[in-house]
Amino acid sequence: MIWQFKEKARERLAEETGTVTKDWGGRVRIALVFPNTYYVGMSNLGFQTIYWHLNQRPDIVCERAFLPDPEDLPEHERLRVPVLSLESQRPLAEFDCVAFSTTYENDYLNMLRILELSGIPIRAAERGPSDPLVAMGGVCAWSNPEPLAAFVDWFFLGEGEESSHEVFELWQQVREAERQPEAARGTFFRALLGVEGIYVPRFYDVKYHEDGTVAEVLAYDGAPLPVRKRRLLNTDAYDTVSMVRTANTEFGKMALLEVGKGCGRGCRFCMEGEIYRPIRHRHIDAILRAAETALQHGRRIGLVGACVSDYPWIDDLMAALRARGVDVSLSSVRADSLSPGLVKGLLESGSRTLTIAPEAGTERLRTVIHKSLSDQRLFEAVDLIADSSVPSVKMYFMIGQPTETAEDVEAIIRLAKTARHRILERRRDPQSLAELTVGVSSFVPKPWTAFQWCAMAEVRALDGKIHSLRRELRRVGIRFTHDVPKWAHLQAVLARGDRHVSDLLQLALTHRGDWKRAFREWLRNPDFYACRERPLTERFPWDHFEVGTKRERLETEYQRALGILPERVVKWKASLA
Repeated sequence: MIWQFKEKARERLAEETGTVTKDWGGRVRIALVFPNTYYVGMSNLGFQTIYWHLNQRPDIVCERAFLPDPEDLPEHERLRVPVLSLESQRPLAEFDCVAFSTTYENDYLNMLRILELSGIPIRAAERGPSDPLVAMGGVCAWSNPEPLAAFVDWFFLGEGEESSHEVFELWQQVREAERQPEAARGTFFRALLGVEGIYVPRFYDVKYHEDGTVAEVLAYDGAPLPVRKRRLLNTDAYDTVSMVRTANTEFGKMALLEVGKGCGRGCRFCMEGEIYRPIRHRHIDAILRAAETALQHGRRIGLVGACVSDYPWIDDLMAALRARGVDVSLSSVRADSLSPGLVKGLLESGSRTLTIAPEAGTERLRTVIHKSLSDQRLFEAVDLIADSSVPSVKMYFMIGQPTETAEDVEAIIRLAKTARHRILERRRDPQSLAELTVGVSSFVPKPWTAFQWCAMAEVRALDGKIHSLRRELRRVGIRFTHDVPKWAHLQAVLARGDRHVSDLLQLALTHRGDWKRAFREWLRNPDFYACRERPLTERFPWDHFEVGTKRERLETEYQRALGILPERVVKWKASLA
């Protein structure tokens, strides 16, 4: 059966442009793995960026691998067919290093599935000198890597364009100097402690209080404490663009191009706006340089960033790209930064959907989450979109946010109905009516945000709100989409977890993804991580990392959001001591 999976890989390669293939002779062999399907992984710009930069080195061969497609996974498991790399169709166990690029907490189980299918021991302590090294990068690696500390040899904290080169140069040097494989691995792990932005869990021990909270973290053998993330200082020097094109992605054959890192909006629920500090915008010349390379394979480019419409020179950039005949799409647009010129440029590029994200139904709750958007400004954006010829409009909200009331949820319905009415008023011609979609997601309190102390709402309550919204919005012809609260609850457990969560992950692997059974057999309560409000004095599992934002600042934002006066905070802390 393995020949069928090899043939499928060859067919995918035949549909790609920009693929890099190399001979293995004398090179460090890296399997860059996205722990989800090919379709999802090839839609990820960070994954594509690291693939391209590593392959620019003549001494490295970097090949891609993915979780088998849903229709193939049962056959892999039944016949014990290992996961194969895409470029050479070799088993992952034959590589020097298996490096995961992980963006979503709910893909953690897929990481373990891939290791198990590949015949690589799941836990780092069980791997020997003949097994590949296992590394992990991506936003999950530096927001809170502790739930995966038992499985990963080292984590790339922060942007990996520079540190990845340093790490693999170091591995080559150690391997040449140390002829004994076991000794080489030990020497290499200790040497990694000197590379900024690298976290090697085996050199840290976590102590816990009797109530299960973290008491302290101890570092050994000169390991740094805190562990600092790696920050890319000169973003212009590294093009962040998807070089491999394929129709089998969410974006089709459109190239993705990053305009900068970070966001200055300061939304209190948003982790990305905090851990990518400071904000670093790429200059237009650097973006156009990257665009010229991307345009060799097509004329469609998607601009990517935490808030692309906030890019300081967005109108000039749009004009420059349109002058080159580029069709431009934006990954994120703020309602209060929409302009007629921006909308016009997007429509001329063929965009069929414009999306705005009020996040909350009332101005009061938007103030709490630091989303500075009034109803008036929101409706001005709706009118601007309605006056255009765009056929689809989307509005995104989040439910279960701190201090949310029934009034806030009902206001989502009123806002959506008002937006639909304004669109109908401005488009008298039935042929030009725009379809309105309301999307709702469940609030998950994430590390490194002002709401990291908050509890997540109970799944039953979130399900009830979704049911009410769906009923009322569909009644008036508004499309409604939503996430699944039980999976958001799992995401909260994994995002806020400590090293004990590794046992939960291994149970879920043993039971083939049956999370209900895994939770039942786990010796800990998942709501301890997801649905418990944290006191300000509690130490988080991620507090021994330094990612660019200060806990003290986040604490102040938390107090402002909930209206907690400083003198009350002093009394509160004293009562918890």
